[in-house]
Amino acid sequence: MRVSTSAMQQSLITQMRNVQTQLNTASEQSTTGIKSTNYAGVADQAYVLTSLSAEISQASSYADLAENIQGRVDVYYDSLNSMTEVLTEMLTDISAAQSSGTGSVIGLNESARSALDTMATLLNSQYEGRYLYAGSATDTLPVKVDSTSYGAITTPSNADYSYYSGNSDVASAHVADGMNVEYGITADMDAFENALRALNIVANVSTDPIDTDVLAEATDLINSALDGIGEQQTRMSSVHTELESIIDMHTDFQLTAEGMVSDLSEVDIAEAMVRLDTLSVQLEASYSAVAKVADLSLFDYLH
Repeated sequence: MRVSTSAMQQSLITQMRNVQTQLNTASEQSTTGIKSTNYAGVADQAYVLTSLSAEISQASSYADLAENIQGRVDVYYDSLNSMTEVLTEMLTDISAAQSSGTGSVIGLNESARSALDTMATLLNSQYEGRYLYAGSATDTLPVKVDSTSYGAITTPSNADYSYYSGNSDVASAHVADGMNVEYGITADMDAFENALRALNIVANVSTDPIDTDVLAEATDLINSALDGIGEQQTRMSSVHTELESIIDMHTDFQLTAEGMVSDLSEVDIAEAMVRLDTLSVQLEASYSAVAKVADLSLFDYLH
């Protein structure tokens, strides 16, 4: 008759199966580098891990959006800088015409027309297929200064927005929980209207003899336009800095949260390998013990 009992064998088998389960887990961990391939294996930390993963994804989306907006802001800033150059050159031409001391000025109309077209091109700037100065009508060409859309303006002049086809919605973006950044500029702002009106009247001014009253009005309008454009440049610089801080904030959070996820879900490979070897030895010992107990018999001990 056998020495081992059914209960003893069952206990040994249960222990062996437990070691087998632990061995499989250790093998998987040493291969994948993570504690479990599903949340069931880290049930006590599942809620924290899912929450962190969702927050990391959201922070990444916010950072990507902020970077995209930063690209638009850069285009705004560069185009505003180019506008300043165009208008400053026009002031030089007007000043030369005013101080020429001659009855006529050659080329002033053409210079103003060229500047007007350049301003329109800059106000029609695009980024990733969006017209930036069109408000929320981003698929609409916002500015047209051809003679049909924007006819000759007489002096003394009044504000004329007939060149504009966009709307007055100023673009903004939700870049963090409870945080919106307003960054848009529309081509119907006073600074741009003043600039285009000034260039329009100079493009059509009588140059033989030169109409100094018209040039004086144009000079005042351009100076006003330059002040307004300068304010927008300062604003874009501030928005760029704000977005940079927001991107850094989201990046820092992602790094911190990813570190927490790593601590909660990943294993030390070296430690996992040692545990794998230890469990392998234990399992072999369990197999041997079960086999020996199963073979034990009282007849082996009777004489």
